[in-house]
Order: sequence, then C-alpha cells, then structure tokens
Amino acid sequence: MSSQLSTRLEERQGLADAVRAADRVVIPMLQRHSSSASAFWDVAEDVHSRDVLTLYLTDPWGSAAGDFALGDLRDERRLERGVNELIGEMISPRRPGESRERIELIDTLTSADQLERLRMRLGQIPNIGRARLQLHNQVRLVPQKPEKYLLTDFAIEVDEPFAKAVRDSAVGCGFRLREDVVLIKREGVREGLSRLIDQHFRDGEPKPDFALCFRLRDRQTIHLLEVSREAVAFGDGGLDGFGFSARGLIPHAYSLKLYLANPDDLYAAARVNPDHPLFHDLRGGNCEFLRPDDGGEAFRKEFSDLMRV
Repeated sequence: MSSQLSTRLEERQGLADAVRAADRVVIPMLQRHSSSASAFWDVAEDVHSRDVLTLYLTDPWGSAAGDFALGDLRDERRLERGVNELIGEMISPRRPGESRERIELIDTLTSADQLERLRMRLGQIPNIGRARLQLHNQVRLVPQKPEKYLLTDFAIEVDEPFAKAVRDSAVGCGFRLREDVVLIKREGVREGLSRLIDQHFRDGEPKPDFALCFRLRDRQTIHLLEVSREAVAFGDGGLDGFGFSARGLIPHAYSLKLYLANPDDLYAAARVNPDHPLFHDLRGGNCEFLRPDDGGEAFRKEFSDLMRV
C-alpha cells in the first residue's frame, strides 16, 4: 500500500518529497497492524503561518489524525513515536459498542500545582488504566506572569464509562468545561455538509438518495454516510470510510470521514458487521439526517428491515 497526498500538498514539491520519504517508515508500521488501513497526508498553516502536515489513518473500525512538523518527519524516532500513537488510536476502538468522549476545558491561566492536582485526581479514578486516557493540550509560558501557564486547546479523551469521573475531576481541580454542542449542531456545519453533498453530485459522483451523520459524539470528526442507488455494489459487506481534512469545508470540524454505500451493500454490511458504529447509532436514534431533511422518516421507511437488524 502507499499513502495518498492532497492536491495542495502535491503542489508543494519539497514537502511532498519529505512526506514520501517519511512513508518509507510510516507504511511498514501501518501494515504490521492493519492490512486494510489507508493513509492520507494534507498540509495547512497554523496561526503563525508555519506548515503543519496532517496524517489521517483510517480502517474499517476506526480513524485517527495527527499533526507533524517538517522536522518530525526528518527525525525517525519522533516520527515513529507519533505514528505509533495514531495507530493505537485507530485500532483501539475495535471493541464492539464502545465509544469515546472528548472532554474539553475552557482556555485558562493555570499553575503547575493546579496541573499536578488534576494529574493526581485522574490517577485516582478506579480502573483509569483501562480508560485509554489521552491528553491534548498546549501549555505556554506567560512572561507577564511567570508563575502561570496559559493552557489552550486542552482536551481529555477517554472511554465513555469514565467520562463522568474525568469531568468531576477536572471541575474539582478548578477547571471549567467547554459545553459546546455536538459538531453537527454547531453553526454552519449542516450548511457546510449540504454544500459538500451538492458538490459530489456536480462532480459526477453517485447522487446520494440519503445522507446522514452518525457517531455524533465525536468532537473532531464528522462521520457522513451517503447511500446511493448509483453507487457500485461490491457485495462484500464492507463499510469503510475515507478520511480527509475538513479544514475549509466544514466549520469547527478537524476531519471528515465519508462512507459511500449502495443500498444492497448497506444490508450486507449489517449482516457481516452488525457491530459497526453506524448500526448501533441507527438503532439508538443517534443520527442526524441530512438528505432528505425529514428527521429520518424516508430512511426508516426505505430501510425498515435494516433498523431491526
């Protein structure tokens, strides 16, 4: 297998060459863990106009995305460490029915003592070692207040059964939680998805008869399923998504995972892979229906048997 590069990355020859060189490390690592995984590279700029290379890994059960600087690609040890973390994140959701929650903290000035209290409180949660806890944050020094740190983009990702205990720990240490609504409910997201679906049709791709989002609790990635009678039917029961950057396409989203299925393949996937997150969410009513925009009435009528699988 080989990775794919976005169009804008292909246009940056120096960066594209560096990514292809890094793939000599990345691809063998990925193949050791998943023969069905795919890799996709993209490039964007951070707030300081520095290049950020994003690697998206996807397989039938999970996905992961991580940012790398050019220097990370040239340092084999740092590259291997970052890729190993992504592979672990991608394959860890393989346990049926298990979901993750991302608990975000409001940006704040904090002290080393407060951060240490949080670390200790999290460590005291029963069985926390089984929670697959991951911390995402940026800590910056504040020259005007040398005893404080500016904590930004702080999030704690954890298996759902541990989410309440993690929230209580963070609040108990004086942090405030960001209580934003799920991605699909945030301003501009539905409109962005509608434009994307329309663009697929204009580009000559299969016209979606139905479009819906599932895995709504994912705070970074939009999971979009398009069902089209015009799509090729493979008959293998696979329901694999293809992940790519959502930057510039969907407000507030970090990445987007697109699933395209013929109706026959949707039924085949339900038989072969009934524990796929899509079917859990359909049965649990945890979906947002985009096409037609009728709250799922037409989909439930068309796929009444599927809803009982």
